[in-house]
Amino acid sequence: MTALRRLDRRWLYLGVLLITVAAAVWPLRIAPRPTRETRTAFDLAQALQPGAGVFVYVEYGLGSREEMDPMLAAVLGHLADRGAHIVIAARSPEASQVAETVMGGVAARDPAYAKGYGQTWVNLGYRPAPDVALRAATSGIAAAYNEVDYAGRPLAGMPILQALRALNRTYFALAYAFDSGDGFAPMIYYVGTPTGLPVIIGAISMEVPLLQPYLAAGQLAAVIAGARGAAEYEALAGQPRRADVLVGASAMAAIYVLAVMLLGNLVARRP
Repeated sequence: MTALRRLDRRWLYLGVLLITVAAAVWPLRIAPRPTRETRTAFDLAQALQPGAGVFVYVEYGLGSREEMDPMLAAVLGHLADRGAHIVIAARSPEASQVAETVMGGVAARDPAYAKGYGQTWVNLGYRPAPDVALRAATSGIAAAYNEVDYAGRPLAGMPILQALRALNRTYFALAYAFDSGDGFAPMIYYVGTPTGLPVIIGAISMEVPLLQPYLAAGQLAAVIAGARGAAEYEALAGQPRRADVLVGASAMAAIYVLAVMLLGNLVARRP
C-alpha cells in the first residue's frame, strides 16, 4: 500500500495511453443500441425518394475529424444509397476541404457519384461571411455562392443546381449541419425556421446538451450525438464501421479510470 501511495501519477497517464493504443490495435467493436434521435435521423433519410435534394453544411476542422468524420461518412454513404442529390457547403476553408475528402471517399464506392460530380453531388465550398451566403441560398444557391464551386468551376453548367435552385422545401427534402462549434445556429435561424426544411444536426458529444432546447422546441428534426451516435447510425444504415471502434476505446478508457478511482479510494482508507 505504501508503494501505491507514492506511485508517480505519470504512470496512471501512461496506463490511459496504453489502453487507447490497445483499443486501436485490437479494436473492441461496440455498436450501441440506437437512441430515438439517431433512429429519427436515419428514418428521415431512409424515407427519401431517389433524386431528392439534400443540403449538407459542414462546420468542423482537423481538430474534430476523429469524432466527426465517421458520422459525416455514414450519413453521406446512406444518402448515396438512397440516390439523393447532395449539395455540400462549408463554414470555413478547412471544413470545405474536410467535406471534399470525406465525400470523395464515399463517392469512390458508388459509380453514380464517382463520375457524377455536378449531376449527383456538388461541393460549393466556403464563402466569406458564410452565414450571409447561407441565408442568401434560401433564395438562390448559385448566386449566393458566386456562381462557382469550391474549386472555381462554373455552377451554370451543372445539372444538379439547375434542378435544385434554392435552399427551401420546394427543392430540398432535408438539411444537415455537421458541427463542432456554433455552426448549428445559422442553420436553424436562416434555413430551418424560415423555410420549414427539416434540419438534422450532427455534433461532437460535448455540444449535444446545447442542442436539447432547440430539439425540444421542434426547431431541429433530430440530433446525431458524437461518436456513439455515429456508431448507431453506421449500424442502422449498414455503412462501414468506424465509429464503433471509438466507442469501444472510450469504454475501455472509462473502465480503466473507474478502476484507478476505486483503487485510490481503497488505498486512501487503509491506515
